[in-house]
Amino acid sequence: MKIKKIMAMLIAAVVVCVGFTSCGDDEDNEVFPAAKTIEGSYSGEVTFSVMGSESKDSGTYEIKAVDDTHISMTTSSSGSGTMALPSITVDNIPVSVSNTSGTEVVSASIPEVSGTITVNGEEKAYTFSDIVIVNTGNKISIAYSLQYGRMPMAIVTSFTGEK
Repeated sequence: MKIKKIMAMLIAAVVVCVGFTSCGDDEDNEVFPAAKTIEGSYSGEVTFSVMGSESKDSGTYEIKAVDDTHISMTTSSSGSGTMALPSITVDNIPVSVSNTSGTEVVSASIPEVSGTITVNGEEKAYTFSDIVIVNTGNKISIAYSLQYGRMPMAIVTSFTGEK
């Protein structure tokens, strides 16, 4: 009879321990969609390369969430006169999240986007190729090729910046 009481108390103790263990903090940590994570204004250095000739400028890129899994990117304007390059917005770039060595990396890419923009009353065509955006924390890197207006060669562009 004594063994039955001891066994019953042991089982009761196990049940109580398991019950209290499951009553912890049930609040879920808020998880932001990938597009919201990367959203922001980034300032840094833009490198332009045309046929091997390179120039650098400071610039600001704007990233906005379109929905949970897509962003829009507005490029930095640069140059002046006939060499002016206006800011252009590219919409609906798909976003994904990966984890590299414990660091969350948000990336976005799209193979090609074409459109037109009106500059000083003149409509100019543009084609972005191979847009790749990688964001880690407050840092971002953006790379793409841009065929703009009547320019016969692409402008290979890279940008690194911080929020």
